[in-house]
Amino acid sequence: MDLIKERFSIFVNISLRLLFLLVLLGSIGLSFAVLIKLPMCDIVSVVLVCSAVLLVTIGGGYLTYKYIKLNKNYKIILLIILAVAFIIRLLWILLVDVAPISDFRVIYKAGGQFAKGNYSTFKGTGYIARFPHLTITSIYFGIIQKIFTHHALLVVRLINIALSTFNVYMLYLIGNELYGSKKKGLWIAFLSSIFPPFIIYNLITCSENLAMPFFLASIYIFMLVVKGKKGSKWLVISALLLSIGNLFRMVGPVIVVAYILYLIVYWQRKKVVKASLSIILTFLIPLYITNTVLLSQGITEYPLWKGREPAITSVLRGTNLKSIGTWTVEDSEIPKRYNNDYKAVEDASKAIIKERLTTTPVYKLIPFYIAKFIGEWSLGDFAGMSWCTDILEILNTSADLTTYVSFYSQIFYVIMLLFVYRGLFNKKQYLENKEINLFYIIFCGYGLLYLITELQQRYAYIISFVFVILAFSFNEEVFMRRLNRRNILRETKANNKNIVRG
Repeated sequence: MDLIKERFSIFVNISLRLLFLLVLLGSIGLSFAVLIKLPMCDIVSVVLVCSAVLLVTIGGGYLTYKYIKLNKNYKIILLIILAVAFIIRLLWILLVDVAPISDFRVIYKAGGQFAKGNYSTFKGTGYIARFPHLTITSIYFGIIQKIFTHHALLVVRLINIALSTFNVYMLYLIGNELYGSKKKGLWIAFLSSIFPPFIIYNLITCSENLAMPFFLASIYIFMLVVKGKKGSKWLVISALLLSIGNLFRMVGPVIVVAYILYLIVYWQRKKVVKASLSIILTFLIPLYITNTVLLSQGITEYPLWKGREPAITSVLRGTNLKSIGTWTVEDSEIPKRYNNDYKAVEDASKAIIKERLTTTPVYKLIPFYIAKFIGEWSLGDFAGMSWCTDILEILNTSADLTTYVSFYSQIFYVIMLLFVYRGLFNKKQYLENKEINLFYIIFCGYGLLYLITELQQRYAYIISFVFVILAFSFNEEVFMRRLNRRNILRETKANNKNIVRG
């Protein structure tokens, strides 16, 4: 590894040690916050139930470990994991059957209007016209409602399950390539099969469910190219898949930047310019074609990337110190105050942002952005439960299903983050396994984006797979050596006791 690669890798790694430490501490704090308002008897109930579920999860992990160790037929093991992933997700949507709420209800209803030939929400000051990045998702829901009139929502969720199970498979492939180990690939598949957000979000009519499979497939092909297993022409396929995913959830440009930065630092520098141009053009062309078709057919009024409401309003909400960057009535009413005049709203938003950032002392701004970063990445279910369920009673306590699932998700997430954090100290990975730096760069890119824009924990869900992948970056040899050493010591102590008794 040359000096530039090494220094860049070390810089990113040290930065992530600090960032992930903040996330880890925030996640531990939120574990207690979930329970803080409950009576003691309910806290005991939640802790006992979640501990029991966690023990079952650990038991499943142990059985998987033993099966992988004894059985070399990895295809059978993978099929079992995929089957379990599918069944868990299916049971979830069947047992917790609730209607879409809040923003997702609006998006789903917009699809229903599209199915009836009513495009009003895509024009003027309609919801989708204000946020046109939701256009393709709404049209998708509309097509489903047009075909499956009476069971459209169930069909949407069944498709979510199929895509989520596909994600498990893609993560297996990515893990296999990243670590050069089918065993680690299987472990990543197992972890993703039971990762709470990957289960919870199947109930939700959100664009992330549709975008993530394309993002993962794009990343997998990109890895094959940079590892020399596919020719550079395959970068076009990678960019095309990313572009399709971006049509559903328009945060793909962050991954484009990550690709190009990775190519500049770690790949063949003579091919970087040509490769970067092919990625950018392939990524943009489907977006422009789709946008042109929608405009020409009279479905939409504004470009997919520039709606009636300026994107700067998201940055405006993200700079509100009183709400730690979350949504407020004060900021949301800015467009109405200026009668939805694009230029006036944009100018007003910029003025308020400038005032907030220039008049607030640095000693207040720094804690604000630290708190905002922690708030974005420290919720174990990535706010999934708050979006997919109303209050559902369980076990005759005042704690609802949301409390139980949220606490379990939080504990699960904390344990996973401990493994992720431990992996950051494995020099063999970030200095020798250069592909792992792609995931570090992707996380940093989204971390920066969400630091600037409005804080919504749901936004982090789209790349939550990064945590699953990085959870196995620790030094497995050292870990197993220490584990075996402990087992040997336990056996020795047990034998000594038996000798004494004899």
